Amino acid sequence: MKTHLFETIPEESLKILERFDSLLQDIKPLNSKQLAQLPENVRELSHLLTDERSSRRMGYMNSTVFLAAYTRYFMWWNLVRLSPVFSGFCKNEDTKAVFSGLTDDSVLLDIGSGPLTVPVALWLAAPELRTKKLTFYCLDYSQTALALGEEILLSVMAKTAAATPDQKIWQVVRVKGAIGTEIKRKADVVFCANMFNELFWDTPQPLEQVSKKYAGELLSYLKEKASVFVAEPGVPRAARFVSLLRDSLIRKGFMPLSPCPHVGVCPMDGRKGGKWCHFTLLTDDAPEKLLKLSASAGIPKDRASLSFVFASSVVGGAAAVAGTEKATLKEMRLRVVSDSIKLGDRSSGRYACCEKGLAIVVAPERAFSSGDLAESGITAEKSSKLPRDRKTGALKIEL
Repeated sequence: MKTHLFETIPEESLKILERFDSLLQDIKPLNSKQLAQLPENVRELSHLLTDERSSRRMGYMNSTVFLAAYTRYFMWWNLVRLSPVFSGFCKNEDTKAVFSGLTDDSVLLDIGSGPLTVPVALWLAAPELRTKKLTFYCLDYSQTALALGEEILLSVMAKTAAATPDQKIWQVVRVKGAIGTEIKRKADVVFCANMFNELFWDTPQPLEQVSKKYAGELLSYLKEKASVFVAEPGVPRAARFVSLLRDSLIRKGFMPLSPCPHVGVCPMDGRKGGKWCHFTLLTDDAPEKLLKLSASAGIPKDRASLSFVFASSVVGGAAAVAGTEKATLKEMRLRVVSDSIKLGDRSSGRYACCEKGLAIVVAPERAFSSGDLAESGITAEKSSKLPRDRKTGALKIEL
């Protein structure tokens, strides 16, 4: 048995994603000259967000030009990545209790919200949450981005009304500031997507120290029983930060519900020269106009990747038994991470994570996709008898 990390979002949401540029054009129209310059602006903003980040101004999202480029390219891609992940959270056993437990009185906080990418992605992914009158605190330096994001969310809500006749309006509370800025109410769930890399990328401090600091700041926003979702680009340094943040959350009593199938040491922690935990979503089904804009901007994409952790002190999930005596009596679960790789015996496999560390799942090439969670058929107790890969030392598990 296997479950997918990326789950298909509802049909009405797919239609909105497909025409997201048209939705933005209705809200904040660009003229023909501005549309022609969009690929160049996207390319310039991409440099500012990556190799030229040291020269980026803190208020870059207040720029009309950059905000248009961000929403029509980066936000659109982030919706493509995050919506299927949130859809999976609402369907998979380990995670869905967090969202089903939310009520009309629940408070959610999105730190580094920008144009409200996370609230929009969650609305697209989870029709069951549209019937709850949630309050979303959206925290960002740019009031311009927050204001536009609220318009985008309201427009998306209007477009799903026919599919969800009893839907309610989420209350958005815009807060200007950075992480650490106080909000009036404690949160049931805190989200941070593509925010921390702007803070830790060039810091001279050790990532271990930085991750502990930010874990403490995240927890300061939470109710006693609450959950945390942090996602970053699927690159080694970001994955290292996410792994360290996971460790800090575990020490504070949080269970990693996803993607981790255990609470043990992360075998793909992004250390220099090692493997890093990240998941890739093929872009074959991405909106055609978005793919065309990517190509025009000189940033073609055949896949979108992310590193993330979703942890909770509300529910423990199956991961809660890892490291206990019960764990030896249960089948180990495997989270498939990598693309298909060719093995020395001409078979194919994929790297995976399990409570005994790094594993290689030996299976037909198309048997699994990145992010799939599978039962191994082997208990932790019996795993010592499994062969290991000579090169990496990973357990070899045939499925």
